[in-house]
Amino acid sequence: MVLDASVLLFVSILVRLAASGIALLAWYIHRDVVCLLGWAVAMFLSAIAMWMGSFRGGANDLPLTLMTNLLFLAGYTLMWTSLRRFNDESLSLGRQVLAVLAVGAAFALLFLLVAELGGPRRAQSALFALFIAGLTLAAAGETWRGFRQDGLRSRHVAAGALACIALTRLVRAGLIAVQSAVLVPPATAALVQSYTLYFNVLFLLVATAGLVLMAQERVDRGAGPRQSRGAP
Repeated sequence: MVLDASVLLFVSILVRLAASGIALLAWYIHRDVVCLLGWAVAMFLSAIAMWMGSFRGGANDLPLTLMTNLLFLAGYTLMWTSLRRFNDESLSLGRQVLAVLAVGAAFALLFLLVAELGGPRRAQSALFALFIAGLTLAAAGETWRGFRQDGLRSRHVAAGALACIALTRLVRAGLIAVQSAVLVPPATAALVQSYTLYFNVLFLLVATAGLVLMAQERVDRGAGPRQSRGAP
């Protein structure tokens, strides 16, 4: 059974806004856990991007598509660099901004190049899915790498969820490829796409819970170099 696309979109936006609020509240309590703020920004920007993209409908509005994709990428780049900063406090906010600009510029260049070469809309969608998958995998790697530094077991929850989010994006990119090669019928493609979005939303909730657990576990263990807000 194919899940309703409009309902999935609404639920996805709602979940992202809720995840952003939860992460922001947790960051307000644990100010030293910068990855919570990065996750909050990523979820908020991706929700706004999805909302803006809903006005596009079936039209191939190149400027709007590029704008929404860049908003999405900016949030996920901040999320990845915030997890790096959580592991390595020498990483400055300025370098995070530079990373956002670099990733955005690289994507925009490739996106416009595909459009200039007359590539189909699917090719641009696949490019976006691969960028998001790469950033999420990088974030999962940073989360896992930090386990060797602080031993926070809740990192496994967050890292696993982030890796699964990346997997849903890779499935999406692969689905676009087989659709372009006319290897699967449209009905099958729609079915797979609807469930990848469903599981993406599910893993977003798990990742949010994992990051919040990381913050609390760090405070409980006293692993952080700085005290959280309100801590004795």
